Amino acid sequence: MTKKVRIENADNSDHKLVVQTWRKSGDDRPDELVSEVPLNYPTAMTEGLVYQEQYLVIKEV
Repeated sequence: MTKKVRIENADNSDHKLVVQTWRKSGDDRPDELVSEVPLNYPTAMTEGLVYQEQYLVIKEV
């Protein structure tokens, strides 16, 4: 089942976030980075899709 999610940088600090979309490659191959979206300021928002072969990673940069 596919899920659409929204991610917001809801913090008022100067810390920035990046949201990465990864696709599972299977076998022994490494997972593939599909996209990377920076959330550089408070209230910055993005949407992403999560399903069996795809997942999101949220990191502070």
